[in-house]
Amino acid sequence: MRSRRRAPEALETVDEERLVRLVARGERAAFDELYRRTAPWLAVRLRRRCADEQIVAEVMQETYLAVWRAAGAFTGSAVGGSAVGWLWTIAARRLVDAFRRRAHHAEPPVAAAERTPAPGAEEEALAGTVGGDVGDALRRLAPELREVLQATVLDGLTVRETAVLLRLPEGTVKTRARRARIAMRKALT
Repeated sequence: MRSRRRAPEALETVDEERLVRLVARGERAAFDELYRRTAPWLAVRLRRRCADEQIVAEVMQETYLAVWRAAGAFTGSAVGGSAVGWLWTIAARRLVDAFRRRAHHAEPPVAAAERTPAPGAEEEALAGTVGGDVGDALRRLAPELREVLQATVLDGLTVRETAVLLRLPEGTVKTRARRARIAMRKALT
């Protein structure tokens, strides 16, 4: 792990894509600046999807470790992506992995089988973010439509970033987004 020092003032003016490229060269100060800029919003976005602070902390740590290790693989604007989109894609995948690990190791108590299932983290986040008729209509959408609408509208991701996040072709993302908007209009009229 090689580290080159730059003046902190110089890094404050560098965009996130350039910071990732500097991290790929082993510049610790660039990594620190990237973390300072992106960690707060990344934590907020992860908390929207997961209420467990321990999982959020683990995902944050795994995400930034992956960024440090894989910064050289970042293709950036050459393929229409962005540094923050790339970072979010890594975090989202780590969160899915954390949920899978938790589900694999968890054994529900016998009494839990008799109860009705509790809403998932996504539904709880949606309830806290969007209420009223819009929230009800959004919750009634098919899960595959809701996740596309949430990624593109609530999270502000591009079609390409949503496609990468959800591992879908861009055309599928566009189709689902259109179907979701049509369903929402119908539900709200």
